[in-house]
Amino acid sequence: MDATNSQLLELLCEEHPFTRAEAWELIRSAPKRYKVHFIEKRNGRGRRLIAQPTAELKTIQRWIVNKFIAPLPVHDVAMAYRPGKNIADHARSHAGNKYLLKIDFKDFFPSIRARDFTRHIVKHLGVNTRLASELALLLFRKDENKRLSLSIGAPSSPSISNTLMYEFDCKLSEYCKENEITYTRYADDLALSTNKPHQLDKANEYIRELLNCVKYPRIMINPEKTVFTSKKFQRQLTGLILSSEGKVSLGRERKRLIRVMADHYRKEKLDPNLHTQLKGWLAFSLSVEPDFVRNIRALMGEEYYSKLISIDVKVATEQLIPADDET
Repeated sequence: MDATNSQLLELLCEEHPFTRAEAWELIRSAPKRYKVHFIEKRNGRGRRLIAQPTAELKTIQRWIVNKFIAPLPVHDVAMAYRPGKNIADHARSHAGNKYLLKIDFKDFFPSIRARDFTRHIVKHLGVNTRLASELALLLFRKDENKRLSLSIGAPSSPSISNTLMYEFDCKLSEYCKENEITYTRYADDLALSTNKPHQLDKANEYIRELLNCVKYPRIMINPEKTVFTSKKFQRQLTGLILSSEGKVSLGRERKRLIRVMADHYRKEKLDPNLHTQLKGWLAFSLSVEPDFVRNIRALMGEEYYSKLISIDVKVATEQLIPADDET
């Protein structure tokens, strides 16, 4: 076992209750420590593979994020998985512009490979390749083709995807700034907007060229989900409505649903299984339309509202938002 291996083992054993043998076995077997299942995509688009690491591996992945991933660069245009930014900020950035282009990446997380991470961490942190490769073993799983790829379900995957998109985000942001275009990215959902006609057609072509030029990761656009729209039509972005007045809204249908659920909760007629969902909706709505939440609070009354808010809910509010699609 060389000095590099000893370095990683020492770090694991120093901060976790592992022997050297246990730590090495964890590194060696990590890509196989995932429970795989499928969930149905929205709108009948097929099934999505979810690969969740074991509890022990999740703990190690969170440790790696704090120790190694957190110092890596993430561009300001990245709106997902970051403290102080959310899906409403992503939508709000484009609400005032007339023309909107939405682009979605195909198989975003699974397209990101362990070799991409290795190159990135060596480049930006200056660690040696062997250490970076063994860290990757703890973060990536073996897919059906025996390749090490990023999984949907690991707590480390969002942070890794954000920093690995840094070069792409830098170059696209620079292009957009030069051409008076606003650009933000929410995971695999790209949004570009402007008030200048025909600019987004050129930007669409530039993005395709850029994807062929960036060194990593090698990702592709989902052509079925590329959408051009303008204020002449109802504009939706990651599940939120962009109004013609330049504001962001939950949308009438969603607000009607929340209002009905709140009324049923007040009358003690709401299915208990939906209580946490209602709390999640209200928590998210507070960042989008706080006046609407104040009205719901008045409808429910302080006693019932306080009772609902005290429920322990572990589901991220962003998981409740029916975006155009999911990563």
